[in-house]
Formats: sequence, structure tokens, C-alpha cells
Amino acid sequence: MHYLIRVISAALIFATSYGAVQAANTAKPADFQPNITILVDDTVYNVNADGTYTKDITESFRINTDQGVQQRGQVSLRYSTSLEELNIEQAYTTTQDGRRIDVTPDKILEQQSAEGAQAPMFDDNKVKVVVFPSVAIGTTLTLRYKSTQKKPMFPGQFSTLEYYGVGTPRESMHLTIRAPASMKLYVDAIDLGGGRATADKPDTQLWKWSLTNRPARPPELGSVSSVDYSPRVAVSTFPNFATAGAAYLDRAAPKAAVTPAVQALADKLTQGVTDPRQQAEILYNWVSTNIRYVAIYLGFGGVVPHDAGAILDAAYGDCKDHVTLLEALLAAKGIKSAPVLVNAYDSYWVPKAAMPVGVFNHAITYLPAFNLFVDSTAGLARFGTLPDSELGKPALVTDDGSGTARLVTLPVANPDSARVKVTTQLTIDRTGNVLGTSQIDNQGAFDLLSRQLFSSIRPGLETQIAARVLTMTGQDGTGGYTHGEVRDLTKPFNYETRFTLPDYALFPGPGAIQVPAGLGSFSNISSTFEQTSQDKREYAMPMAGRHVTETTTITLPDGVKIPVLPKPANIASQWGTYTSAYQVDGQTITVTRNLDITLPGGLIEPDQYPEFRKMGRAVKRDLRTQLVYY
Repeated sequence: MHYLIRVISAALIFATSYGAVQAANTAKPADFQPNITILVDDTVYNVNADGTYTKDITESFRINTDQGVQQRGQVSLRYSTSLEELNIEQAYTTTQDGRRIDVTPDKILEQQSAEGAQAPMFDDNKVKVVVFPSVAIGTTLTLRYKSTQKKPMFPGQFSTLEYYGVGTPRESMHLTIRAPASMKLYVDAIDLGGGRATADKPDTQLWKWSLTNRPARPPELGSVSSVDYSPRVAVSTFPNFATAGAAYLDRAAPKAAVTPAVQALADKLTQGVTDPRQQAEILYNWVSTNIRYVAIYLGFGGVVPHDAGAILDAAYGDCKDHVTLLEALLAAKGIKSAPVLVNAYDSYWVPKAAMPVGVFNHAITYLPAFNLFVDSTAGLARFGTLPDSELGKPALVTDDGSGTARLVTLPVANPDSARVKVTTQLTIDRTGNVLGTSQIDNQGAFDLLSRQLFSSIRPGLETQIAARVLTMTGQDGTGGYTHGEVRDLTKPFNYETRFTLPDYALFPGPGAIQVPAGLGSFSNISSTFEQTSQDKREYAMPMAGRHVTETTTITLPDGVKIPVLPKPANIASQWGTYTSAYQVDGQTITVTRNLDITLPGGLIEPDQYPEFRKMGRAVKRDLRTQLVYY
């Protein structure tokens, strides 16, 4: 469902030169070449009984490409000044002829994090940038640094997640963890050699893992995060997710205290409303649209939110702050809620070793009275609608309503909850020009995606975007968009389009045309199968269920005849159904297409992909059906 945003993003940068596109079309396909090769990757944890630790890192990598020069010629290391200390111990470049050039102190820069610049009251994250000299293809960059966790995120607890992405070749990797012998560690290691080793110090336990001469595998577009299929290890002192969730709630709950200001605001916003669900929706809508979201992920910004009163005064906060303020406002009306921890990226894997952060990096809200999950940080999501990146994800509910934390699976999109309805009216004049309008009605995740799209378009650029979208979808013409207020979450977000496609049909016939797509929904039937061109997939692919119906009415000029209508389609698969129908009434042809996709979870696994691809190919073949005229 990211198709919607990708198309608009591409349209917004349409100034990219045509010559570059032509060069890409004529360039010879090349073998996958990683930007760097990791020569040394050594990490050593020394864990203390209170959960603090030191982490010593030595890494050395060779630059392979021009992109590597640009992207890896400097290394940025982020840390929280209140929780950590970060010291650069050694940094240098080794040239191809063996010369060592050290990074001088003035080339180790400390900066405020990008998020911190937006939230100076709440964020103490800094970034140390190490700028290497004489970086070129073939040079090797070496960096040694020490991170000291001064305060544990959870007193007396330790957890970490380390993974080694398969997209980068590795000649040598070593991970070492030392901890007190009395500290119970739970470990989940995947595709790594090693495990518990003989202790090298009294009263300690020692764990070691390694990789050697591991070649790279190319990434697969549209797949889950490489975390889910790369070598990785999770280590934690938490015996299960129930205790991990309880530990998070223990630190977060006191911050959601109902202050007089919070109570007054909750009462004001819900004045005259007695239904608890309506009250919850009103309070959620207010937080979504009035508290600016600063995207500081869990772990980077610690785990303890700020006080609800301080968040209210600042009118901004990160994910855990959003959850806290909403929790306080709901509590002011006697409505219970609890934080939920989830991964906001494309990772769906959860380790057997339980941890509150690391695998989870985002917080949303659960309302047990309504069995409902909401994410006010989305800003434009209606009450009960989750961003598509969270649908079907494993998540840690810190209190399921009974005082117990548990691991759950977030709701998936399905044909009842995620819907798009496109109604298009077309007229083709005697010279073959198409004049058309479309009405697009959205529900669920598609409502959110549409809001995100139109909020990203600067006023005045709509006609340019429309023309570019037509070009990118193989059409030639002009058009525009009309839509309501994207931040009004009280009603569905629908929009209208208008478009002109000159010389679409070559009258008089005989001839044939496809049903014009015009400016319909970006979340259309065709886009559902945009990732089905390759024969097979190595990794799982995120996919959301949906119902999409497209009804197109075409009025032909007098004298133009359609002698035979195309045959209707009826395609059934384990993933859903697709049907099409064609009707004629005088000079008017009505084409109706319906797609239902139903998935039990949020992923299509590699062994399931061939059947999904088979369905997609059949659907796309029907979408290319032509109307023959004379």
C-alpha cells in the first residue's frame, strides 16, 4: 500500500532529467555490488548487575563504489547524553597503497540530532559525526569507539539485539557478551555460530558468536526488513514478554497522571457527550491533530515519557509522549488505555528472548473497553485506523485490561475494513478526446494513505502533479484534484478528479481502446499487484487485505459501435476474488471490476507467492482488455 506515496513522491521530483531515464533504459544490467565490504566487526559487551554496561566496537570496512564514498565517507553515531557516554578512541583511513591517515579531532563533530532540533525541550540526543579523510574506492576506514550505558533503561535489566544484514559482505564478525554469573540471560541466536563459552573471568558468564567470509545477497524490493532474515541474536534478562511489558508500564504509567489542566481539557472537549466511545474518539482526534509528533524512536529517546502536563504545554512529543497524553485525557473521563509496543518499520520478527525495546521501536495505544488499537502519531488516521506499516504486526500490549501484559497480533486489513470505491464518468468525443471525472471514496488504511498523499502536495501544484501522474501511468493529458480538509478526522476523506486525454481513440474505426484509467485512485486494482513481476521471492512480502471496486461509464459519440463486449472475468484464488463485467446501453458502456484480497496475517511468504503472482497476472491480463469499435 506504499504505492500511493511512492507515485506521488516520484511525481514531486518529476524534474529528474529525461536523459537520465534514457540512460537507465539503455544501461547494461550489472551484477549486485555492495557499497562496502566489512572486514572487521567486533563488539564486546561487559554487563553489570544493575543493567548498565559498556560496549566496545571495532569496525573496519572497504569502500567498493562511488555510492559507498558518498554514503560511508563519514559515520554518524547517535547517543543520549542522559543515558550514555560515547567516546571515539580511534579513527583512520588506510589508502590503497597502505598509508594510514588519522581522523583529526576537529573532524569529529558533535551535533544535535535532527529530531532534537524540533524538540529542544524533550530530546537530549546527540550525534557524533566522524569525517574520514581521503576516502575513495578501495580505501579502508577503521573506527573504534566505546559506548557506556550510564543508566539502565530498566533497573536491574539488560537486553540487546544485534543483527548482521545479508546485503553487506563480511569477512569477520565477532560478538562477545560478558555478564555476572548470577544474571539469568535468555538468548535467541539465528544463523550465527557460537553460544555460551567457558568464562574467562571469575564470577562471570561468557557468550561468543562469530561469522567469517559471509558473502552478500542482493536486497529484494518490497520484502520485509533484512532484520527478519539476516543473522541475528537477541539477549535479555526478561523471562517473558509479560514481564517485559510490565516493566515498561511500571516506568510509563506514573507519567499519565491526570492534572487539573488535563482534566479541564478533557471536560471541555467532551462537553455534552456521554457515550464513552464517542468521548474516546474526540480525545484521540484532538491529540492527533494538535500535538505535533516528533519521530524519536523508543530506545533513542529512552523509555520514560514526559509528564502529560508538560506534553500538553509543549504541544509536541514523541510516540510515548503521545500515548501518555492520550492516556491521561482518557483517564480523565474514566476510560482505560495502555501503551502498546510495536515495530514501525518493515520488521515482523519477534525473538524468543523477550525485550521491551530493540525489536519494538514505537508506541501506540490500546483501549480494552472497545478492543481497539489507535496511533495518534499518525496524525491523519481516523479513530481505529492503523498505518499500514503496523497492520498484522506482533505487538506487546502492556495491559490487556486485566492488568496483564501480553504479546498480540495487531488487526489486519480486510475487505470490510479497507475499501476503495472509484466511480468514473467518461465521454469520448468525435475526435477521440476523453473528458472524464472520478469520485474516489476511501475507508480504513486507504483513507489514511489518501490524506497523507494530499497533505504532501503544496497548494498550486495539483495540476502539475496530475499531468505527471497521467504520464507515469502511460497516459497523456491534463487534470486536477479536488478534496476536503485532510485534518478533519470526523468524516471519511474522499476526493474527486477531472482529466482530459486528447486523441485517446482513433475515430473513425475500426480500432480498439483499453478502458481509460484517467485519474482514478492511486490505490487501484492494478497497484495491488505491483510487486508480482518477478518469478519468485526469497523473502516474505508485506501485503494488506482490501476491497477495491472500479466502475467506469463510457459514453461514445453517435455512430461509434461496439460489436462485441469483452467476456467477463471471474478469478478465484486462496487470496481472494476478482470479477469484471461489461454492459452496453445505447452509446453507453459500463465496466465494473471488483477485487477482494483476504489474508490471515500481514505477510505473503515465499512459498505462497507463486499463487498470489498467478492471481495478479490473471487480473492484470483482464485489465488490459480492449473495447473493439467501428
